[in-house]
Amino acid sequence: MSNQQKGKDLLIGAIVGGVLGAATALLFAPKSGRELRSDIAGQAQAVSEKTVQIASTVSQKTQEVAKTVSTHATDLVGKAKETASNVVESVRSWKESRQEEQVEAAEEVSEAAEDLVIVGNR
Repeated sequence: MSNQQKGKDLLIGAIVGGVLGAATALLFAPKSGRELRSDIAGQAQAVSEKTVQIASTVSQKTQEVAKTVSTHATDLVGKAKETASNVVESVRSWKESRQEEQVEAAEEVSEAAEDLVIVGNR
């Protein structure tokens, strides 16, 4: 489950829990209609403020996580490029050394063939 989904679930849970808890507490309190409506309005305001606060916190945490992930991803990409460059350079060096060895072997074969021709002509 992603962090964003967890944040949404937390926010929804907080809202639903706050509303249900406030409504239950107010409805079971022995008060007059005017007092009850006033308490409900106050609790609705408190839930609204708490929801805004939680949403702000979730937003900040999400931004922090996104920034951290971005930094780590950038580091990993840099390391991958460096490793790939090292591998390419190693392969290139190996290939060049193999070509030099082939040239040297061809020269040795050519010299040996010349020696055989000289020996054969005697």
